Amino acid sequence: MNGSIQHRPDRPKPWRARYRGPDGRQHSKAFARKVDADKWLRGELAKADRGEWVDPGAGSVSVEEWSRRWLAGRVRLTETTKVGYEGILRSRIWPTFGPVPVSKVTRNAVAQWLADMTNGGLSVSRVRNCYNVLAAALDAAVSEGLVSRNVSRGVELPPEPIREHRFLSAEEVERLASVVPGHEDRVLVLVLSYGGLRWGEAVALRIGRVDVLRRRLEVVENASEVGGRLVFGEPKTHRRRTVHLPGFVVEELARHLEHRAKDADAFVWTAPKGGPLGYGAYRRRVWDPAVEEAGLDGLTPHALRHSCASLMHAAGADVKAISQQLGHRSPVVTMTVYTHLFEGAYDPVMERLDAEHRNLVRPKRGPNVIDMDERKHQTGL
Repeated sequence: MNGSIQHRPDRPKPWRARYRGPDGRQHSKAFARKVDADKWLRGELAKADRGEWVDPGAGSVSVEEWSRRWLAGRVRLTETTKVGYEGILRSRIWPTFGPVPVSKVTRNAVAQWLADMTNGGLSVSRVRNCYNVLAAALDAAVSEGLVSRNVSRGVELPPEPIREHRFLSAEEVERLASVVPGHEDRVLVLVLSYGGLRWGEAVALRIGRVDVLRRRLEVVENASEVGGRLVFGEPKTHRRRTVHLPGFVVEELARHLEHRAKDADAFVWTAPKGGPLGYGAYRRRVWDPAVEEAGLDGLTPHALRHSCASLMHAAGADVKAISQQLGHRSPVVTMTVYTHLFEGAYDPVMERLDAEHRNLVRPKRGPNVIDMDERKHQTGL
């Protein structure tokens, strides 16, 4: 790809650099000095040689217009996630970057935007969520050829707070299960605690997905509240999974199902007047009073999912089994979320390695060899 520089002395910017781009079109720009025109032209030609060239006019689309198109094309997002993204765009991204051309977003502007939100009292998790939405939209702009790179990547983010997960012991789970008002509520507590289901997965669980004989459940749906209504879709990670349950939980679940409709599509748990459970109503009616009575103030239903990880680990399950039970994308996620659960797993390993090494280097005992401990005993030292 070649270019040229033309001198036009009658113009305010007399030096015009131009070249034919990979798109087959002529591109040009005027400069006051020849050295600047030459520098720009060399830069454009070098980008083309490296495969990094983008149409200079493509990035003129505004951040708001581009992010609308980007979000509309995210067909795999759940409705809940899509609504959340749109809320972040409207409240946090468009007020700052909305009219700015995608190609004019700068690294410094992104850093200042993050600092302003942090200094304004927005929580760290919310700030990071806002950043993730902007960065994902700009990643897509790179893929679309609107810009050559995503300037937001690598910007320093506020540090992730250390989350203190709450875990119940088996005794605490039983205490909670014993004070909820009905047997169906007791079964729900046990399934959440030993199956590790998310609340929405339990709400969406249907009778046909329960296999009592094989002591397992199939998690294929998730219920989310969007705009005051329940929306059913795929589980959070878009993966169906099999959840295993201990025998005593299955026995309780089987008793519960004996009194339910035999329709395979019926929900395992329903609201008092029928239909799926609503989170807010259930907490007010059942959960919060039971938590207070059990002496577990502040406990949320999601804490039972964390408790499942802890109970499985205590029973000897490895990180892969726990990851599969909870439906994480990979064991790496499980290790990250529950780091402290696995810290103690290194101690037995180190003890075995220590014992093997000591056995390896221990002196061979012959018939006339007396070790130091025995010599001390014989000499009275």
